[in-house]
Amino acid sequence: MEGDFRLLGPIDLLQLLAQGGKTGVFQLLFRPSGPVEGEVYLEKGRPVHAHLGEKEGPEAFLEILLQKEGAFRFLLSVRASRTTLEAPLEAYLFRAVQLLDERVEVGPFDRLNPSPWAARATLDPETLALLLALKEADSPLDLSARTGLPLGEALKRLGQLARLRLLSVSPRTPKTAGLRLALGGKRPELEALLHEAWKAHFGPFRRVWVKAGERLFPLEVHPRPGLGVELFLPPEHLLFHGLRVGEEVLVWPEV
Repeated sequence: MEGDFRLLGPIDLLQLLAQGGKTGVFQLLFRPSGPVEGEVYLEKGRPVHAHLGEKEGPEAFLEILLQKEGAFRFLLSVRASRTTLEAPLEAYLFRAVQLLDERVEVGPFDRLNPSPWAARATLDPETLALLLALKEADSPLDLSARTGLPLGEALKRLGQLARLRLLSVSPRTPKTAGLRLALGGKRPELEALLHEAWKAHFGPFRRVWVKAGERLFPLEVHPRPGLGVELFLPPEHLLFHGLRVGEEVLVWPEV
């Protein structure tokens, strides 16, 4: 097996080899028919050794994963003479995706589904907790509310997980958002990412409808980044509408 990185890069190629449980050596060449510059050894799909020039281990492996140009070949059944890599492949791949800032575009309302091998992934604790908290047909908004991870950070990490095919993303029409009331400043504010998703689908709007129990009222809102799943209201708005901090409400744009 050999080729270049025009269609698939090292991240995708090594992931495919690992999922196939391959044993052998993945060789990096900076040009076709050129000398071997670096190698990654797999043992039944698990990386066990990497070197690039004088570097070896995780540092060398990460540099190989970050390559965007060059060629490769994979030699089956070639085994490493020593071990310099201990972590599972997903940990290295996810770090490379973070450094390259490669991700699938994910919206707050999109439908998410974990892949069959997601439960076996080994990632940093916060990202793994996010992945394991994912239920079938969840949205990032649901997941952010359940885990407490800020919506913007959740969207970024979910996009990176989708890049590694640890979850699938299905676009979904922006809909009603379940938000939690919080004490704000001088004007009502909600998450800018939600506002942008609604605006992109429905067009410009100034007000949203808020449903709290049997009460339904319009509210002029202002977008602000970093608010997540909370709707911030001034004290007088809370008092006027008989609302309390922490109360859950349904919110959708007035269009």
